[in-house]
Amino acid sequence: MNYTPYSSNKKGNYVFYIIIVVALILIAVIAWIGLSRMNDNTTDPDTSMSEMPNTNKDNSQEYNSNDSSYNDSTPENPKDFVSDIMPSTPTDDTVSNEPYTKSYTMPVNGDVLKDFSLDTLQFSQTFGDMRLHPAVDIACKEDTFVSSLTDGKVLSVEESITLGNVITIDHGDGLIVKYACVKDAKVKAGDKVKSGDLIGKVGTIPNESSDQSHLHLEATKNDKPISVMDFFK
Repeated sequence: MNYTPYSSNKKGNYVFYIIIVVALILIAVIAWIGLSRMNDNTTDPDTSMSEMPNTNKDNSQEYNSNDSSYNDSTPENPKDFVSDIMPSTPTDDTVSNEPYTKSYTMPVNGDVLKDFSLDTLQFSQTFGDMRLHPAVDIACKEDTFVSSLTDGKVLSVEESITLGNVITIDHGDGLIVKYACVKDAKVKAGDKVKSGDLIGKVGTIPNESSDQSHLHLEATKNDKPISVMDFFK
């Protein structure tokens, strides 16, 4: 059979069309596969996320303020929590408004040899007469230690012709006490003393030298003579 140029051209055209069709089919298949993979990738994360537990939800339930176990361990008032770990400090409501009360100590231990008197005469063995006694004499042995009646400040330590060595202490609130016939003074003017502090030893008082050994105490309150024994009643 003889082929003409026309027939050979027609056969070549058929081959060309077949190649184009096959190429289009391959392109379509490749595109379909690509779309399928894209769909798989978009659906997988949603599925995995839905299967994961919600940790935020669990945490919120664990520390829910309505949970009784949480409320039992946590105070409603933050100040209550601070007070548990911090030492409490006094406030204006807890501070007592009661006035400070001084303590008083007997300067020496012994019986009252001669009591305080501004209106009753008492006999003086040294002078052999009756006279007023604006002081308190407490019997004790010489060299007995003498202590401060209460807190105060030493005004002076000086020698007196009639009373011997005298330590004068301002005890505050208008109270001033003279400790007469005190030797070997342990304090000096300007010193501060506390109740019971030692200030010296019992010596001899010139104008009561014939009396039994004793400590002579003269006290004034706002410049008015008083008895030191009033603080022990």
